[in-house]
Amino acid sequence: MSCGLKSDSIIKRFFGSVSILSVLGALLATSPLLSAADVESIDWSKVPVNKPRLFYPGQSSYQWLRTSEHKKATEETKAGEACLRCHKGEQKSLGGILVVENRLEPDPIEDKSGYKRLSVQAAHDDQFLYMRFSWKTDGEGPGNIGNFMRFDGSEWAWWGNHRQHEAVIDDGQPAIYPDRLGIMIGDAKVSVYPEQGCWMTCHDPLVGMPEQADEEEVGEHPVIGQVFRKNGIPVTNHIVRKYLPGSRAEEGTDWAAVKSEDELLALRKEGAFLDLIIWDASLTNPAGVAADFNVLELKKVDAGTSALYPNGKTIWGPKYMFDEAKVGFSTLTEADIADPAKPKHLIVGQNTAPIDAGKIKEGDLLPAHILDTGSAEGSAADIDYAKGALEGGKYTVVIRRKLDTGHPLDDKVLKVGGVYTFGFSVHDDATGMRGHHVSFPTSVSIGPGKADIQATTLN
Repeated sequence: MSCGLKSDSIIKRFFGSVSILSVLGALLATSPLLSAADVESIDWSKVPVNKPRLFYPGQSSYQWLRTSEHKKATEETKAGEACLRCHKGEQKSLGGILVVENRLEPDPIEDKSGYKRLSVQAAHDDQFLYMRFSWKTDGEGPGNIGNFMRFDGSEWAWWGNHRQHEAVIDDGQPAIYPDRLGIMIGDAKVSVYPEQGCWMTCHDPLVGMPEQADEEEVGEHPVIGQVFRKNGIPVTNHIVRKYLPGSRAEEGTDWAAVKSEDELLALRKEGAFLDLIIWDASLTNPAGVAADFNVLELKKVDAGTSALYPNGKTIWGPKYMFDEAKVGFSTLTEADIADPAKPKHLIVGQNTAPIDAGKIKEGDLLPAHILDTGSAEGSAADIDYAKGALEGGKYTVVIRRKLDTGHPLDDKVLKVGGVYTFGFSVHDDATGMRGHHVSFPTSVSIGPGKADIQATTLN
């Protein structure tokens, strides 16, 4: 699976390591998005705990699963057979095989584990689905610092990245990347998704995959490239992001063969897309929200205005700096990154000031993204409750989502009594792209129903 660099609304997240619980308490108390009494009164001790098995997938992709290299399963996969028909109970062994150097992992991550258990609890009432997650992180410390921009004396450039990025491996940049949880939601309206899960979105041309698309071709593409052009994203960040085979004329074999605008809209109206929620320890968590994406022709933020966006445009420089009157400084230095007393994220209205070029000097750092809950609106702001904390090396995250958000072209409409297919992923230990742990498709019922996870009905 691939989760590459982001563009217009993609969230690389920032959160300093100063006393997580105290910082969260202060920030969440002032957040205009939260009305959380209903969530915080849930007695989770009365909700069953389920433990999906997550494993490291390497460069396994939609295309690879359908080649002869996927031994003994090529024709079955093409016919839509479920992954778990052959691999039930094999997640730990699969992860162990794929996490080291092999035909599906040319750039292994040192000491990366191949397997992880994720605890999941689900509950619902007539309006909301509530989910509680916990997992043990592989990171040595809190993964709550994101990427930065650094001023080299003449221009700003990206600084810091995930452990498999060439800037870290070849150029010596620090391996800093936020920990995060992904929740993909779909149903049979997306062909084969209930059987093969998030592999329906992962393709060879994605960033970090074996046939990564040419950056200039991506940037020039009339559909995919417009995301980068309108945001002034440098050509080095032009990437193909997750997409569904049904959005392509060639059923996923050609990333550039995107269907027409009318055809894509028809697919959305049919519900033939996936919902994707991403909670992030660095940028979404300080406001108690999560990022709301959908996947069809590409992974993109839902319509409306997200609380999360880039801090200006990298090729032109940042828009905001820290408000010196409030926090005591305007910019960060490389030495400041290890200082838990200094915030590592910018929250509009709390600690930001417009950029002042006169205060910038060579080597200064600023967060590459901004959090602005006051501007969030529409479908992009649907996930208005997502709180997480790290204690004793273990994350606990609670997320609330309306069953019917009122935005059927971006979000799957969930109904009491319905059964849906979820996919879970965890990034930690400064990893990005395919460097995560993923689950096979997991069925979730809203209330009683035959499913891997049954959401408990709240009185």
